[in-house]
Amino acid sequence: MEIIKTSQYLRTQKQLIKKHALIKVEIESTLERFEEDPYHASLHYKKMTCKKDKERYSIRIPNTQYRILMNIVNDNTYLVCVCSHDEYDRRNRGC
Repeated sequence: MEIIKTSQYLRTQKQLIKKHALIKVEIESTLERFEEDPYHASLHYKKMTCKKDKERYSIRIPNTQYRILMNIVNDNTYLVCVCSHDEYDRRNRGC
């Protein structure tokens, strides 16, 4: 599985690191764990119910309120954004 970081993902990651809400190590270790075992219990990996985007998934950054939204197409994982739980709810409200 190849993980591709979109420009939107990099932008949201940078904003959260700048605000000191997250540190890069937390995010990177979460992605490493996801690569090793997507179904690890701490990730809460799940497919989103979304009519507009049937390939939407999310994982949780352990011990935080933050989620990583992604699209999985074939064998590629496109990271869409890192967001708080409130932002996560807003993004998925219109699905």
